[in-house]
Amino acid sequence: MSVLTATFFGLCLAGAFGVLSVREHRALRRSRWSLLDECKHILGGAEIRHGSDGFPRLLGSHCGNRVHLELIPDTMVLRRLPQLWASLTLIDSLVGVPSLAILVRPAGYEFYSLTSSLSCALDPPTSFPSEVLVRGSDARAAQLLEQLSPQLATILADPRVKEIAVTNRGLRVISQVGEGRRGEHLLLRQAVFDDASVQPNELAKRLEELEGLWATLGRHEWKLAA
Repeated sequence: MSVLTATFFGLCLAGAFGVLSVREHRALRRSRWSLLDECKHILGGAEIRHGSDGFPRLLGSHCGNRVHLELIPDTMVLRRLPQLWASLTLIDSLVGVPSLAILVRPAGYEFYSLTSSLSCALDPPTSFPSEVLVRGSDARAAQLLEQLSPQLATILADPRVKEIAVTNRGLRVISQVGEGRRGEHLLLRQAVFDDASVQPNELAKRLEELEGLWATLGRHEWKLAA
């Protein structure tokens, strides 16, 4: 076979792989498009937006609070398969509340985590999971942790929960909703989440948990003044 012929066949093969790659990428985006569609009816004024990767974001309101649900693909994991996280944020303001965050099974590369940005290390209550990092914005966060620990422990009992964050601008819980397919990750470094799912009843439960925390914060606001 001449060099010219080999080059021609090589270019054809590369082109075929390129077409296949584009088709796979489009199919992958389509598979992600509707992941939050069933959750729309949980929120008032619900709106779904999509990023360039095809993952949806759900925005709306619940019990007078703005709500933001976002799916976060995590492909930076080491010695593990890619993870898909659901970040649910209850957006509102409560003056005087310090920041507090709890990260379960910290690995040091959680780019989505608020915990690592806080400087005040706190001792976790015994009711929390064994592998947990607790931090606050200042010393007042210890008082906040004491007030919220029973409710936080209940949320953290779910092994899918990765992080809970409390700030004066809102509350957030991050939990696992899918794990990447092994073959595509090992061979193509793609994140294909076959089992990804956010069920409406799970979203409603998470919202109830966050609203319970918010109600407790409101009752103790006077104790948290600087």
